Amino acid sequence: MKKLTTLVIALVALAALGTACKYPGFKKDKEGFYYKFYKVNKKEAQPQIGDIVEMTYTLRVTDSVLVDEVPLTDMIIESIYPGDIYAAIRKMHLYDSATFIMNGDTFFHYFMGRPFEFDKKELFFDLKLNKIISGEEYEQQQLERQQEYEAMIEEYRLSEDSLIANYIKSNNVKVKPTASGLYLMKNGNGMGKAIKNGSKVSVHYTGKLLDGSVFDSSVDRGEPISLVVGDGMVIPGWEEALLLLKGGDKATVLIPSKLAYGSRGSRNVIPPYSPLIFDIEVVSVE
Repeated sequence: MKKLTTLVIALVALAALGTACKYPGFKKDKEGFYYKFYKVNKKEAQPQIGDIVEMTYTLRVTDSVLVDEVPLTDMIIESIYPGDIYAAIRKMHLYDSATFIMNGDTFFHYFMGRPFEFDKKELFFDLKLNKIISGEEYEQQQLERQQEYEAMIEEYRLSEDSLIANYIKSNNVKVKPTASGLYLMKNGNGMGKAIKNGSKVSVHYTGKLLDGSVFDSSVDRGEPISLVVGDGMVIPGWEEALLLLKGGDKATVLIPSKLAYGSRGSRNVIPPYSPLIFDIEVVSVE
């Protein structure tokens, strides 16, 4: 009986040793993932649920790197499943660096919503925890950023009229604006059809801010755009300007922001409340 007990103990110890040696140098957490720390800063804070963390991470399998050394900002939440990546991050301290090994199928199912495409079922996460921001501090930062953004938008709004006035004076614009505030300066008269709602037109254009910087140009692309007037395919200022033109006409159009992209701006290229200049050539009218 004593020999049997000794044998059982030996087998258990051997099994435990086998588990530990599955990933040499790694320890197994009670929630199921494996981990190895390279830097440990036990005197620093650990992320709590609701905190925002800034990390650098690499995601890899045994023989391939899937994501290499990219920054990530995320909010720490309750684990989606036992032993998920949030459980791993909560194990870290500020400025720690570590590698966590997790089941790839499970991670991709819960976090990616698709099957794991690699034969190797383990994912390796190399993590560096660079910053911890409390939920309250993060909300305050977001509020301050929003206030700064709103102040900037208001500055753009208040400056639009003076920008237009300076452009008109500097370029000696003599034409009167339309009722909506659009200025259309003819540069060449064509002999084609007058444009009406429903007309299919082909137009070359160059779009600029009032400082002269070009944000878009069909001329540079070497191909005019085609559109049906009145179908809402372009900004309101374009619709209004085209109805004042005919085939072959060339014109420079000053469009106030209310007829362009308004308080939103566009594509991080056109700021909010930006009046725009378009040099237009009507190539054809059908």
